Amino acid sequence: MKVIIGEIIRYYRSHKTENIVLICQITAFFILIGTFFAFTNEAHHGKSSLERAYKDKAIYQLIDGYFDPDEFEAFRDEPNALNILKSYYNALDNAVSFQYLAMFNQSIIIDDVNSVFPKELTINNSSFSKRVDAFQINEQAYKYFELDVIKGRTFQQGDFDDNGRVLPVLMGSNYIDDFEVGDRLTATYYQKEVELEIIGFLQENSLVYFNGNTEFYLDEYMISPYVNYKAPETEFDEWFQEIVYFAMINGYISIPFGDNFTQNMMMELEAISEKTGFYNYNFIGSNPNIQQYRGLINILNENYDLIINLLMLAFFINMVTIGSQVYMMQETRLHIMAIHYLNGATLQVLIKQFVIEKLGIVALATLLGWGVLVQLKMANTLIMLMILMVAIILTVGISLILIYKLKNIELMLMLNQEDNLQ
Repeated sequence: MKVIIGEIIRYYRSHKTENIVLICQITAFFILIGTFFAFTNEAHHGKSSLERAYKDKAIYQLIDGYFDPDEFEAFRDEPNALNILKSYYNALDNAVSFQYLAMFNQSIIIDDVNSVFPKELTINNSSFSKRVDAFQINEQAYKYFELDVIKGRTFQQGDFDDNGRVLPVLMGSNYIDDFEVGDRLTATYYQKEVELEIIGFLQENSLVYFNGNTEFYLDEYMISPYVNYKAPETEFDEWFQEIVYFAMINGYISIPFGDNFTQNMMMELEAISEKTGFYNYNFIGSNPNIQQYRGLINILNENYDLIINLLMLAFFINMVTIGSQVYMMQETRLHIMAIHYLNGATLQVLIKQFVIEKLGIVALATLLGWGVLVQLKMANTLIMLMILMVAIILTVGISLILIYKLKNIELMLMLNQEDNLQ
């Protein structure tokens, strides 16, 4: 083994330029594969997310009808207003014929003592108070859009319960370098002081349907759960809960596409209104997502197919180019290896030397390529496995070509014939 290692070191030293060029080429190949795979995975994820959320479905926007400020205040002055709102929301949330998706982009005022958020979010010339973009969502909407995290944990059922002043939040992917899981922030939410605890970070390009936009991205948002609050203990608690529940009853209804499903939804919604005593509701538009969704899916399908074809073409071209380069580099060495064989080296030793040489080059290129992908924030487990698989294929392929050529060069065949004659 020492002899083999010595030969390999001498080979690397005597062929520095060629090996450096080869390492750079294989590194670039791995970076290309990782980049293409990242884009392919992203395109597939986007297509799958849209199909899960919108395929064969209709989404209706449901709002309260209190457009006039005087009517709004008159309703809130009713002694049973909060109970009506809670009953109405809970009935929507537990409906049988439709899914109720409560979502709203109400900003939250944060005491940013560490100056993490941009200066332009500062309010009232304060040194620390920042108005941060936030997005509130109920449990059904969170599950409906299958939002997931890249770090920390997702929302759990208990996060949508009333847990006092501490409110768990998820941060958009743009904040992953600014905060850590477990960080706490002091905030004001609808004039109520709360403590926010960061429990995780959403995957990049997480999206929902909001305000007619089928691709409303949450990368720059702080996501908080819509909490089903306990009975208020103070007058301020009652005021606060009324404001929040008014926001919670302005959301979206999702049903399977079809007239029968629409009719069932309308009938159940009317029954909910009668049962809870909340009559003032309206729809904005009908099936607002269908046409936009179809065009979007067609574009994603075209882009996905294009990326796959480019990946396959790039893979083939690079494999041929690298294989040809290695073959040309080793062509002049084959006779030298045959002379080693003549001097007593076994074929197994020569093959082992070939494999170790190429394994060292491919391994170094793999590490360099992976390091670049990590810096570009494109690295994940799937990409790592893909690169390792390609590295193994490349090493085995190059080694087999060279072994075959070594065993079949004219000098080696002649030496083998002489051995057989003896």
